Amino acid sequence: MAKACSLLFSRIGFLLVLILLPACADKAIRSSISPETATLTPIATLDRGPTATSLALPAPSRTATLPATYVRIRSLGEEKYLYDGGGRAMLGELPPSEFTAHWVIEDYQDSKRIWNRASGNYLSIEHLKDFVEVIPVEPTWLSPRWTLEMEPASGSIVLRNVWHNWQVLYVEGGQVKYGDVSTRQDAARWAFEPLEGGNLPTPTATQVVTIPTAARPPGSRGAELPWIEYEAEDGMTNGEILGPDRTFGTIAAESSGRRAVRLQGVGQYVQFRAKEAANAIVVRFVIPDSEDGQGLEATLSLYIDGAFRQKLHLTSRYAWSYGGEEHTYNVPKMGGAHHFYDEARALIGEVAAGARVKLQVDPHDLAEYYVIDLIDLEYVPPPLTRPEGYLSLVEDCGAIPNDGRDDSAAIQACLDRARAARTGVWIPEGTFESLSRALEVAETTVQGAGMWYSVIRGPFATFNCVGDRCRYRDFAILGETVTRNDATPDNGFNGGAGSGSLLENIWVEHTKVGYWVGGPTNGLVIRNSRFRNLFADGVNFCSGTSNSIVENSHFRNTGDDALASWSPKGSGVNTNNVFRFNTVQIPWRANCFAIYGGRDNRIEDNLCYDVVTYPGILIAQHFNSNPFEGETIVQRNSLIRAGGPMFKAQHGALKIWASQGEIQGLVVRDLWIESPTFSGIELDGTYPVRAVLERVEVREPATWGIVLHSHLTGEVFFSFVRIAGAGEGGLLDYTAKRRFRLVRGEGNSGW
Repeated sequence: MAKACSLLFSRIGFLLVLILLPACADKAIRSSISPETATLTPIATLDRGPTATSLALPAPSRTATLPATYVRIRSLGEEKYLYDGGGRAMLGELPPSEFTAHWVIEDYQDSKRIWNRASGNYLSIEHLKDFVEVIPVEPTWLSPRWTLEMEPASGSIVLRNVWHNWQVLYVEGGQVKYGDVSTRQDAARWAFEPLEGGNLPTPTATQVVTIPTAARPPGSRGAELPWIEYEAEDGMTNGEILGPDRTFGTIAAESSGRRAVRLQGVGQYVQFRAKEAANAIVVRFVIPDSEDGQGLEATLSLYIDGAFRQKLHLTSRYAWSYGGEEHTYNVPKMGGAHHFYDEARALIGEVAAGARVKLQVDPHDLAEYYVIDLIDLEYVPPPLTRPEGYLSLVEDCGAIPNDGRDDSAAIQACLDRARAARTGVWIPEGTFESLSRALEVAETTVQGAGMWYSVIRGPFATFNCVGDRCRYRDFAILGETVTRNDATPDNGFNGGAGSGSLLENIWVEHTKVGYWVGGPTNGLVIRNSRFRNLFADGVNFCSGTSNSIVENSHFRNTGDDALASWSPKGSGVNTNNVFRFNTVQIPWRANCFAIYGGRDNRIEDNLCYDVVTYPGILIAQHFNSNPFEGETIVQRNSLIRAGGPMFKAQHGALKIWASQGEIQGLVVRDLWIESPTFSGIELDGTYPVRAVLERVEVREPATWGIVLHSHLTGEVFFSFVRIAGAGEGGLLDYTAKRRFRLVRGEGNSGW
């Protein structure tokens, strides 16, 4: 959730005390996981990119006019052809005359459908079987719709499903499958060969966003990330598989997919097969806490293809909080343990594609137990080189890396000299300690050799932007935060960012907040960054932050909202901010995304999954925020296993909450909600809600598809909102009809 600046705003709920930001009072991450106003006037223009998981309005029934061109579709991984094997997509060495291997690529509602010449059926994943279907389809189904993404150099094509747009068509073991795999491998690439001299089908056109330029086309949900994630429970193991379980206070509930592997005893292991070459690893793990809460140290052994490679060094210093769902104390005697996980990262040398990567408990690995949730394998490029004219922390400013001594004074002196000389600061390879003061930046670029190579570490590993054009690139901040104290400013980046500031390729870990952005801030860009294992928000746009963006970034294990825009009264109004193309995993407290008041703010094209205690997306008039003005747009997002228990409530995956004022001008469209812990859509509050929800799919909610609370007022328009597999029912409506109007448009089902 949104946190406070040092302004004296009272927040109930998550905040026991205000987060203090000294600058705020006057300046008021291919690891995508599983999968479009308050008036009732139809929306004239739908911003739907061709790769959006768009729950589109059904086309009139018609018989498709077949193009003249048939194609054969060849797997680059197997050098065999795709054919209809009796309702199932298969591969074979077939002659050009075989009709079961002839396909027509139909243009259909900004995407493609792939029609088989022999059967007249379509390539689809409608029933989520363990194979790709070739079946009759309905005009409104998204499952038989695909986008064609061409790789210009080779001319090969990736077939991405529109319904589950994190999943692509690929081949494994000679079988045609669909899933979240690397699109750089031949197994996920296809060649289209026209028959009878026809033309190849054209790739799906992309919609261009110009201001500011989007990193990816609309609808490409989630961040495009340079690593492959491997779930421990999917690997080979002789350990114990935990879960699935969503009970608060269990390790499984805080695990990706709500499952993990426990290793206890010498010789227990979990092993993965590397899909691509790598040279770096991240391990998400749990080891026990110490009795005093200061944490324990342990090692775990890494083997590559059966040969010992190195010890991985683990600590529970930055994990384990106590006091139940409402508190984050570092006092084990309080009970109510949660926030179990941390991560270890290491450069590990070359790992070939196909290699066996094993984590094993050896005789000198002394933790009582190890829980492994997942690993990330990444190929890290070589270090960057020093830009011409930049001042080096070492050569020009006297900082000494890797010696464990305080470099704060040397770093600040370098920043001051660079500002005066109108140049930048170079952080070479190594770890530099910031032990005595936060660092102040203005009109300067701070450039590292890469987030795996250049590190600022310590309790004062914090950058405060005190002017304009604070630009940070290619380094990591590793803090020393071990408990949440909202009276301390131990954030990776703090305060107003002025105008023209940038974070790019930055890794923030073990701080309270990744970046608490105060005002005045205009035009801040945060992209291609990682925010991990924090005690509060990943990024919070606060106090008038405007025209700013977070895109193509990865958030995991945040202790409050991963991404929030909070516009508190008494400060400037947050205006025209956007969170887009981000992936959020397992916030151990609060939401993936939240907007608290403001004007014309947007949440677009994101993935959120495994929320432990709160909604996946929260739109709330709460925490003494400014009114909602203009249009608040939430579109083309996916919420997977979101919603959770907190403050004695069962929060839905999408929650709209008018607790302190009216919410108006809200549009939610093209939203995919899968397996919410409780309800899919929840509307609450005593003030009016005026909103439009269109093209929303809710699959397998544990309780209700939609929950409308009794004090709700206003008017909400629903169209093409579809509920399937609800545990208790499609709609739970406690509203008084004289106070709240639910308007049912066309296309709704299941409630």
